[in-house]
Amino acid sequence: MRKERIESLKFMRVVAMNLVVLIHVTAPAMANVPPDHFLYDIYLMLNRFTRFEGAVFVFLSGLVLFYNYEDKPYTLKTWLTFYRRRFMFILGPYLVWSIFYELFSYYMGYREYEGLRAIWDNLLVGGSYYQLYFIMILVQLFFFTPLFIYLIKRFRFFNRYFFIIGFVLEFLYTMWNNETGAITFPFFMVYLGSFFFGGWVGVHYQKVKHLWNKKAAFGYTAMTIAFGLIYTYAFYYSYTLEDPVMPYSMLTVVKLLFFATSCYLLFKMGTWIEQSAPSPVLAVIERLRIYSFGFYLVHPFILVIWSNLLVAETFLEFNIYIALRFPLVMLSTYLFIRVCHIMFPKAWFLFGNLPAIKKESPEPSKS
Repeated sequence: MRKERIESLKFMRVVAMNLVVLIHVTAPAMANVPPDHFLYDIYLMLNRFTRFEGAVFVFLSGLVLFYNYEDKPYTLKTWLTFYRRRFMFILGPYLVWSIFYELFSYYMGYREYEGLRAIWDNLLVGGSYYQLYFIMILVQLFFFTPLFIYLIKRFRFFNRYFFIIGFVLEFLYTMWNNETGAITFPFFMVYLGSFFFGGWVGVHYQKVKHLWNKKAAFGYTAMTIAFGLIYTYAFYYSYTLEDPVMPYSMLTVVKLLFFATSCYLLFKMGTWIEQSAPSPVLAVIERLRIYSFGFYLVHPFILVIWSNLLVAETFLEFNIYIALRFPLVMLSTYLFIRVCHIMFPKAWFLFGNLPAIKKESPEPSKS
């Protein structure tokens, strides 16, 4: 029997995509607006409070993979098909855009050409441009997914509590690596908790989807805001003012709680929006969803173009241009991907797995 399609996930994906663009658009403000200026707190909210976007993407990946594969036959054919589809639609565009950003960085003078070995090293760790590291984290998680599925099938305890196990392992890894600095490349353990949490929701979806009411909505909203504010300002004191207000271990716990509550809250909000939003709103969300991977790959390039066009000469202009860049980058990126999709309908190597362009059916002739 075919499984129920979880339509609410598209909302989560679109929110996370918007937050990624927002964070990158507001990054210059964090470096140029003085911390004692009243605008700094606004930018801090826009740039740091929103940092759960990566956890949301990982949560989504875990939910979709575990939901779809936990009851499939555990065979070589199943996992070879899994690897082929996942890696083709992710690594293909990743390689194309990594090479593009290598050339773009040389052209813009961001770095000098250091040989093919340097390019190869960047490809391995997502170092060709600042957003690409995250894709390699997802690739690592996809690589280990068959092992994770085996564990939930084999061990009942793991099946029941693996989201807790994930956050505990992520915390222990974070503490160990902060102390030793042994792993310097993007490593999947930094998001294991979010991946397992999404997977746990996917495995237990039929039970979880009914666990919600007004009290739960209020509670999760309050917790998410509280954890987010504590994390945001604790990070600010620790890394901007260099005057920590809590130990690194406690900051990490708050961050993980913030990630968990924000992911679950967005998941439930998506369900509500899917059920109550008007059709035009859902259509816009769906259109943005199918281009979300393309947005992630393309938007830094579009952002550079707008940053070079909107050059501020005063502090007022600087803040106005920051505000303008977000809608301009969103619209320009969408149009760029849309045009490419129309011109190259099968171009999975540019933006991943895209649906076929819908053609309008001709009007019937009048007799």
